[in-house]
Amino acid sequence: WTCISCRLRLAMKKYYCICKKLICIDAPEFAWDNPAAAQFEASEGKADICIECRVCKQMPETKGKNYGSKNDFSVFVDDETVCRNFSMGKMPGALTQYQSGDTSRSVTYFTQKSFSVMADSRFVWSSVSLAQLMLAKNAFFLHSSFIDVGGKAVLFSAASGVGKSTQAALWQKHRGAEIINGDKSGVLVENGVYACGVPFCGTSGICRNRNLPLGAVVLLSQAKTNSIRRLAGVEALQGILQNVHLDFIAPNEYNKCIDLIIELLAAVPVYAMGCTPDEEAVITLENLLKTEGVV
Repeated sequence: WTCISCRLRLAMKKYYCICKKLICIDAPEFAWDNPAAAQFEASEGKADICIECRVCKQMPETKGKNYGSKNDFSVFVDDETVCRNFSMGKMPGALTQYQSGDTSRSVTYFTQKSFSVMADSRFVWSSVSLAQLMLAKNAFFLHSSFIDVGGKAVLFSAASGVGKSTQAALWQKHRGAEIINGDKSGVLVENGVYACGVPFCGTSGICRNRNLPLGAVVLLSQAKTNSIRRLAGVEALQGILQNVHLDFIAPNEYNKCIDLIIELLAAVPVYAMGCTPDEEAVITLENLLKTEGVV
């Protein structure tokens, strides 16, 4: 995991608490400093995940078996070392290396040309493969709008454009619910199931550092009238899985995520809801959540 051409500038360490895990980032500079990340800064301590960032003239050579590519990522595995390449078009952007099954320590390499782009707040957490590192710590990221309803988290999950931000905004307008994140949530399955704020939020612009017990997951679809039903078994599992923010290229990621979702389903109700963009949708969901004792 060494790179002779790495540029060794004065290292800086910052600590962040994300999904109740302490993350240390050791980098030559923090070009990605931004208000969203600042909310998650924490005091120095024994980190659950240590991410070392190195800036090089050129990327280290990638070795091992090619496990495939998806979008801008490709994965190679050499023995137990996972290598995730994040490209910028045809140019290398970032290379993260960590041990399969043990993500306590990782190294991410950037080129001198790519660092200012990859370290931008829009890309930095992807460039260091945060979603993959967190999975081994019993947490995954879900495409969802996260609201606080009476001290419990309700997650509206769906693909982009379906209306998860709209439903969160309706609950804020008509019931005074607080929106914790407008686009993504962390889900921690450890000593209970928790929804966690994360330091990125897509285009919603809403991002807060809050952790709450997970009360319900609501899988949305657009409809002319409001309807809702509780899901179970494979239907519930698949509904959540398709909205998990992971590419599942590396070995064991899929099975690990399935295990966490099964634990979630044993403790948290999952609903499928066809909804309209108005207060009637709020009333429909609210009545069911009260009837089932979720809130």
